[in-house]
Amino acid sequence: MGRSTWKYQVFFLFCLILHSQLPFPWSLSSSLSSMPPCSALLHFNKSFSLARFSSVSQTSYPKTASWQEDKHCCSWDGVECDKNTSHVVGLDLSSSWLMGHIHSNSTLFFLPNLRRLNLADNNFNDSLIPSEFGNFKSLTHLSLFDSVFFGQILFEISQLSSLVSLDLSNNLLLIEAPVWKRVIGNLTQLRELILDFTNMSSIRPNSLMNLSSSLT
Repeated sequence: MGRSTWKYQVFFLFCLILHSQLPFPWSLSSSLSSMPPCSALLHFNKSFSLARFSSVSQTSYPKTASWQEDKHCCSWDGVECDKNTSHVVGLDLSSSWLMGHIHSNSTLFFLPNLRRLNLADNNFNDSLIPSEFGNFKSLTHLSLFDSVFFGQILFEISQLSSLVSLDLSNNLLLIEAPVWKRVIGNLTQLRELILDFTNMSSIRPNSLMNLSSSLT
């Protein structure tokens, strides 16, 4: 019994030493956050599979299937870059057959200069809308229409104070009164707001009056 206990102690010590030499998760996250935009897009693309049934539009096609590593991402289908800085400022992957989850550590969130983001008509498998969407401070247009998102709309959406257009419709989403209050208070630039099939049962109808003057 003593020899067996000694073996377990040695094994446990070996595991501790090995673990101490492994990189911490924050180190990995830090290195990824500094990756070039083209690499971030490639990592984002590789996190999904392509399935025709994931998009219902008759004109859908897999935009990311044509992305090639030997070409700059500013030339890729669905990618828009600033002509002066080459920053990725627009990403339109609507109806692109994407199927999979969008997690909080997605490299999509390593594109801080995005102004327009369209992920409509894909299948994100009941993903929650990650709070990291709130980091897109320059975003003016966001469409997640009919992309199988699920759950509560988080207050971080209300941090996108530059939004002119927001479409969260045709998902299984819930927006609670406290979040709605922040949306009304912070998204003062909104001209277009689409929330079809969003559960707003806790929202008072008269609160919509606070947005009516800016919406077109």
